[in-house]
Amino acid sequence: MSTASAALPLQERVLKLVKNPQFAWFLGHITVLAGTLFYFISLITFKSNPRAYSTAYLGALVSYGVVVYKSLGIPQANAAYLQRLMLDENFQYFMLAFYWYCNKPITVTLIPFATYSVFHATSYVRSNVIPTLFPVPSAQANGNSSAQVNNAWQTKVQRKIKAWTDMRYGMAMKFVAQVEVVGLMGRLILGAITFQSSLLAPLLFAHFLRLRYHLSSYTRGAFRDLNNRMDKMLLPPTAHPSIPPAVGNAYTTIKGYIIKYSQAGIQQTPQPQAQP
Repeated sequence: MSTASAALPLQERVLKLVKNPQFAWFLGHITVLAGTLFYFISLITFKSNPRAYSTAYLGALVSYGVVVYKSLGIPQANAAYLQRLMLDENFQYFMLAFYWYCNKPITVTLIPFATYSVFHATSYVRSNVIPTLFPVPSAQANGNSSAQVNNAWQTKVQRKIKAWTDMRYGMAMKFVAQVEVVGLMGRLILGAITFQSSLLAPLLFAHFLRLRYHLSSYTRGAFRDLNNRMDKMLLPPTAHPSIPPAVGNAYTTIKGYIIKYSQAGIQQTPQPQAQP
């Protein structure tokens, strides 16, 4: 926060904060976390609360909607805008959140959104909430030395939050990619086979993962890990002797189709990094 802003009364600082569209983005992430927490609590207590699930996705729609609007601007009726929109990863997550919101709850779908929200919300608290509510007087304005300013509790808390997010961000993104590629896709395929969820769901999510594969190194890493595990499990010489050759052949054929589908031409464009 600038020295001029820090000198404003608390009410004016807060008003300036909440008027910024980024505050709505922050509230969206807080809503995702609150909805996810209450939904998981309802599952643990055997009193499933679909409203909490829906609330979490309403928060996701708000937060991703704000980012899409800020990065792409007012919707335009032309092919260039539509192409940018379809290749924007924030819009992809916006549409995914809308799909989950419109369908019956699938618990595992909340995990990626909640994980992203943890990092976005904590970063916003560090960069915006703490400086607004508890500004550190500048060395020049208060006669303090730079060392005193750097040792203020606000500065220490901000540094700890940044260190925490920097240390865990990579691991969290790998975790999210594994959940999406293995956990969520596996759940959707199983649900379609057992008629517990829509047959359309795994097809739509496969297209989402195809886009993520081209845009995210973490998703590509998750696919590589899955490919290596499946190869060792089903293909010689590491496959168990009890596995028939026909299973390995079928797996190889299916994998070939998946690779061909994933490599179908997608023109990539630079993506804003406000959201994962």
